[in-house]
This record gives sequence, structure tokens and C-alpha cells, in this order.
Amino acid sequence: LKPWLEPGLEQRIRRLVPGGRLPRLKMMAAFIGGHVAASTASPVLQDVRSFPIVESHQIGPGPAQVSRDGAPRSWGALAGVSIGVGAVVHRRSRRRPVGPGPTAVATSRCRAEELTAIARRSAAVGAESVPRSAIAAGKTVSEKAGLVRSSADSDSKVGVLLMNIGTPASTAVDDVRDYLSRFLGDDRVLELEPPFLKFLVLQVLLGTRPQKSADSYKRIWDEERGSPLLFHSQDLVEGLQKQLGDQFVVRMCFQYSAPFTRDVLSQFNEEGIDQIVLVPMFPQYASGTVGTCVSTAYKHAADLFIAPSFSVVPPFYRETAFLAAQALEIGKAIGPQGCNVDHTLFSFHGLPTAQCDAAHRGGTRCDEACTCQITKDNKNCYRAQCYDTARRLASALGLGSGRWSVAFQSRLTLRDTVPWIQPYTDEAFVSLAKRGVRRLAVTAPSFTVDCLETLEELGIGGQEEFREAGGEELLVVPCVNSSKWWVSGLASLVAAHAPSVETPASLKDPSSLQGTCPISGKTGVWRLDRSSSAEKVDDDPPAPEIRFEPGLVAQAAAP
Repeated sequence: LKPWLEPGLEQRIRRLVPGGRLPRLKMMAAFIGGHVAASTASPVLQDVRSFPIVESHQIGPGPAQVSRDGAPRSWGALAGVSIGVGAVVHRRSRRRPVGPGPTAVATSRCRAEELTAIARRSAAVGAESVPRSAIAAGKTVSEKAGLVRSSADSDSKVGVLLMNIGTPASTAVDDVRDYLSRFLGDDRVLELEPPFLKFLVLQVLLGTRPQKSADSYKRIWDEERGSPLLFHSQDLVEGLQKQLGDQFVVRMCFQYSAPFTRDVLSQFNEEGIDQIVLVPMFPQYASGTVGTCVSTAYKHAADLFIAPSFSVVPPFYRETAFLAAQALEIGKAIGPQGCNVDHTLFSFHGLPTAQCDAAHRGGTRCDEACTCQITKDNKNCYRAQCYDTARRLASALGLGSGRWSVAFQSRLTLRDTVPWIQPYTDEAFVSLAKRGVRRLAVTAPSFTVDCLETLEELGIGGQEEFREAGGEELLVVPCVNSSKWWVSGLASLVAAHAPSVETPASLKDPSSLQGTCPISGKTGVWRLDRSSSAEKVDDDPPAPEIRFEPGLVAQAAAP
């Protein structure tokens, strides 16, 4: 009977038995398997520390049903509880297994005394209490009661995967074409119907664009370290690993170039790391960035024999951890309250208007309302999130009305056949110069790592466009990259979404960040201001704003 205890029970039965008798045979096999497991003192029943108690129908590993004295019952006791061996089975249901994973056992009949009995058995093998952070994160019932320790034991590690789009392997035209074919071939990036039309458009783009893009990459390529996106990401991985400590294993992956997502997930799998925090490195949500990263990870995870458990860091455009780090970089260039420049331009990556419309709810579409506030209908709209980011940064930097504006860059369309969100950055350079702006600062808060779009499109092409229109100087603000402020902020975001492991106390409170105030130039701490009158999303908690409180750091000297 040993083969029936292994994963894949339902698939084995389906190959042998007609569908009409499948439910009963599944129950019989579960019954037999439970008796064998109990009679052979299986480690599955012995080490109850690693099994969270879950509600009925929930998916995931769980203990055998226990009696009130703590003794394990047979898995075949079918008193109205959910039972499964390699599949999720219910007495009155033909539910198919949901998601891969080890043996799924769910019960809703565990009373407090039953949990206590499990805890007593666990204590004999060194069960530990669970940190407060685990309870706050909404862990299992037994962990909330402090009865068994988390499934993340002291010797287990949590994987952290920093996810980005990718970069060509070199500046050779063939390497650039290879990268662009994967990038533009993604339906989330280039949406064209019917398929043959997209095929034709791709052939045109891949026949003309690689040479031009290769020349652009050559202008920013580092002679020693290569692609800026690659080596800045590597530096961030190194800094984040030091900040998080040995309980975490930090790696990076790209969607359209090496290291590919599937390869890094396989590496985690081989090392026995099955709890992974996914970090799409994009502050705002877009289907072609965050959506691609997350969907690719789940797709490749489903192909693994032992599928990992994911926690996903959501778009962080409102998080102090990001806003403070970005504001500090901008403040270095523009000075307190933007006194070093005439105007500050927040340039975000462009997106087709149709993708923004698709993110709306309630029958609304992306329009001028998205430039004013976040609502429950447009809270997932990329354009609305970009304007919200700009408002928060402008407020933190002390920029008054008329001293800043928003534009969108990097549009990809054939003769304007596909409408993209406006205004366009290149046109903004011209209009601002004609308005008399001589010294302009431009920052790109939709990127966390400097790449082709920031270094070449803004830093080189933007300089030329602005000066040709009559401007004198264009200051391009670097991305947060691997700055110490961003490393600290990102570590706090990861710790907040990670499973319950022992993390440094400094990472458990992401509400403050030490740094230099871009307004006053003094040293202090960035804090969440929850009493502010920031725009609120309907039915959502108040959105925090960043506020600078100078003098909160002991013996802090002004620069």
C-alpha cells in the first residue's frame, strides 16, 4: 500500500477506475492509507510541529485528526471532516485538488483541548513560542494561541526573489534582438489582436529596432560591469542580504533574460527553500511589469514537483520605505523646496490607454479624474498610481503648485496607431523650455533601478531635446538603486511580508527611516503621518504620508 501514500493519489485512481465510482474509491484509499500511516508510526503523525491547524476545506499540510486525549485517530474517520491523501477530498463533494502540495488534511473539529494536547506532544520535541510578528501576520490557529511553533523552524530559510524585466546579454545586435523578441512577444507587454497582426508587427519591430536599441545600450554600457540594470540589481541583492541576515537567501531574476525566473526557482527548490517572498521591483502596478513577474513565478512553480509557497510584496508607491528613499535622491539634486531648479518633472514609463482602462472597476475609464485622487474604482489604474506617487513626493519635497508636473515616456507605437497615456515626456521637455524653464530636474519614480529608459532616454536623449528647445540644463535624478536608504526600506518591506522567522528588530517597524531632509537639509527620521489629510481610497484605511521630523536622531549633526 506504500504507493498509495505518495502524492498523486487521485491521478492514479483516475487512470484505473471509471469516473462514476471515483469518489467512493478515493475515500476507501484514504481510509486504508490512514490506517497504514498510523500503524507504522509515520513521521507525518509524529512531528506535529510542522503542521498548521487549518479551517475546513483549506488547502495545505495538516495533522491527523486527534481525539480529545491527544491520540491520533485514523485518517479514515469520516465524521464530516475533510480528508485527503495527496488530494483534497470531501464526503459530499467531488472537488478536484486545488494546487500542488503535500498531503492535505483539513479539520474543523479541533477544540481548544485538542490543540492543547497537540501542544503537549510538541513540547517534548522542543516546540517554541511564535513571535508577535507571526500573530500579527495572521498565521495558523495554533500559532496564534502560542501552542506550536511556526512551520519556519530556526534552521529553515526564507527565499527573497527580486524580480525585474531584464537586459540584453551584450550590446551585440543579435543579443538585443533575442531579448526584444522575448520582451515584445509577451502578450502583457504588447497586446495586439488578432494574433497574425501581432506576428506582422513583431517582424517589423525586430527587423528595425534591434540595431537602434543596440546603439543606445552601447552609450550606457559599463566597460567592466556591463548592463547598469544588471550590476545595480546585483549590488542591491548584496546589500539586502547583509541587511536581512542569514535567515534569508536573497536572489534576483529577470523575465526575459538570464537569470530567468524558472532557473532561480529551481535553484531554491534544490536547496530546500520552499517559502519565497516575491518582490516585483516596480512601485506601481502594471500588467506588463508586476503582472508579468507574478504570473511567471506561479506558472513555473506549478511545474515543480514540490511547489513553493509565495508571499508577494504588493506595489509600494505609497510606502514610506520607498517614498523616503526616492525623496532623498531627488532632494540631493533640487535642494530644499526645489531651490536649485526652476521646475521638477516626474517622468513615468508609458502604458497603452487600454491597459489603464482595463484596470478600472465600476464601469469607469481612465480619464482626468485619475490625475486627482485614488478611488475604489481606479485604485489599480497605473496612471492614477503614478499621479498619486508624484503628489506624495512633491509634498514631501515641499514643491508648491506649478513647480512640478507629470509626464510619461518610452511609448512604443507604430505611427501613433495605439494611444498611450499622456502627456508625453519628450513633448514636456519642449513645452517647459518654451515656457522659460532653464534649469529642469527630471526623476523617474516608476523605476527602482537605473536602466536604458533612465540613463539613455532621459540622461542623453532628454538632454539633447531640452537644450534644442531652449533649455540650459537638465538634471537627471538617479533611481534609488542600491542606496543605503532603499536597502533599509526594502528590507522592512520584505520582513513585513515574510513568514514568521527571527528577523532583526530594526526590520519589524518599517514606519521610520533615518535620513537627510530634502526640505531643510537637516538629519532626522522619516515617519508615517497617519493624521494627515491625504487622499483616501473608499472603504480603505487612511493612506500614510511621509513627514520629516528633524532632530529625532540623538546627536545628529546638520550637514
